Amino acid sequence: MKLKLVIGDKIYSTWSLRPWLLLKYFNIPFNEVQIKLRNKNTKKNILKFSPSGKVPCLIYGKIRIWDSLSISEFLAERFKNKNFWPKNSIDKIMARNISSEMHSGFANLRKNLSMNFLGKDLKFNKNKETKAEIIRAKKIIENCLIRSKGPFMFKKFSIADAMYAPVMFRFKIYNIKLTSILEKYLNTLLNMKEIKLWLLEARKELK
Repeated sequence: MKLKLVIGDKIYSTWSLRPWLLLKYFNIPFNEVQIKLRNKNTKKNILKFSPSGKVPCLIYGKIRIWDSLSISEFLAERFKNKNFWPKNSIDKIMARNISSEMHSGFANLRKNLSMNFLGKDLKFNKNKETKAEIIRAKKIIENCLIRSKGPFMFKKFSIADAMYAPVMFRFKIYNIKLTSILEKYLNTLLNMKEIKLWLLEARKELK
């Protein structure tokens, strides 16, 4: 039975990127349903698939999973041989910690650094709450990279990288100053064939 992933526009939807990236990277076949965001029928169209009225939503037979982290956990359980989480138990706990923190936190960062994957030199509200969340996100990623020695947060690509990839894109389009370690990590993400495909398809949405 083939998976179906319902997502929003690739220009804007960071939550859609996360499970999409995992499915692509771990070479799991799925059908993609894309719903146009920011128009009068968006909510109605999403509700056909997702009871929350939000994307993404993963459909597997009668099962519907309408949250990015829940989708990630489902995939990790369903495809245990793919190692969505780090194998090492301590690393796995840490990866889950920081993924959950990204999932539930960083509200100011999201609000004030709104996403446009094709954006460049964007400006944002530099209030103290947003600055603190930027510092926190950078510290999390950098500490993981120092410990793992790269190229990903836990050496090999995992759910944690999928959860933090959109934040790295925010740093890029808003010209957030990065250390050499974070610059290298950003380039690693940008050179992933899956990310290149996402950005290519985002550009097509402009036509």
